[in-house]
Amino acid sequence: AEAGSGRASGAGPGGAGSGARMIHPTAIVHETAQLGEDTAVWQGAHVRGGVVTGRHVSIGGGAEIGIGCRLGDRVRVSFGVFLPNHTVVENDVFLGPRMVACDDRYPRTNNPQYRAEPPIFRRGCSVGAGAVILPGIEVGEDALVGAGAVVTRDVPAGAVVVGNPARVLVREEVG
Repeated sequence: AEAGSGRASGAGPGGAGSGARMIHPTAIVHETAQLGEDTAVWQGAHVRGGVVTGRHVSIGGGAEIGIGCRLGDRVRVSFGVFLPNHTVVENDVFLGPRMVACDDRYPRTNNPQYRAEPPIFRRGCSVGAGAVILPGIEVGEDALVGAGAVVTRDVPAGAVVVGNPARVLVREEVG
């Protein structure tokens, strides 16, 4: 589909192996966004300029994908997720409903010392509903962040973290 056209290209709605891209009529997709095959952008989502997605990606209703974000293959961005500019989301990542990622350690209007620190979500990680990921955090490969967790430190590969602040509950070998 033409970015922001509100029309699906091809016969299928995306995600069904058709190669189509589906953009809901109420979604906003910037003309410079590059959506991979079988990508769906649902109602009210906003995909900003320079975003690149892989194949078989679902961007849920009300989600905002910031400028220059990179989403890998088979990524699921659930309803109401916020990803700040230049966030990296590798393959096979699940981001639960209303998960929020931050990139500003000292958020203030017109802050001359603002320095963006977007998070990184490594391959196969999952982040539960309502989790908050603070600036500069790396969620490791195959890690799991529990619902409602506030992640203040990097999450090791294979770890399960829960709570506020998030603490390691279990750590498994990856690979």
